[in-house]
Amino acid sequence: MRLHGAFFIILAATSGPLTAQEQAFEPDGPQIFQLVCAMCHTVNPPPKAAPPMSHVAGHYRQHYKDDEAAITAMVEYLKKPEAERSALPAMAIERFGLMPAQSHLSDGQLKKVARYALSLADTTHMMGGPPMGH
Repeated sequence: MRLHGAFFIILAATSGPLTAQEQAFEPDGPQIFQLVCAMCHTVNPPPKAAPPMSHVAGHYRQHYKDDEAAITAMVEYLKKPEAERSALPAMAIERFGLMPAQSHLSDGQLKKVARYALSLADTTHMMGGPPMGH
């Protein structure tokens, strides 16, 4: 797993021999976001190469009945990005395109980062009415 390996190398280079706890380190949602997602996504506007995560998560929160359904949908999209799977408005996909599949992350890591992303949801910029893009 590339992500885990990167942490292992960083820990090994900075702290000498690793303890059992350090060897078993698994990054949490915010750490995965910073290492993987933040290359393209900002948390809040303005955007970089992808929509701000607060807006992405806001659309998922608005579109799905509960957090678990939204997280499941986000994970499925991250595994296989397709316009039909996105809760974003069509204009967002037209502007930014589809993201690459995040196949280098495990299902557990995808769930962690999706749960974290959902916590960033900002729905104040959205208009009332049904979600667009589905």
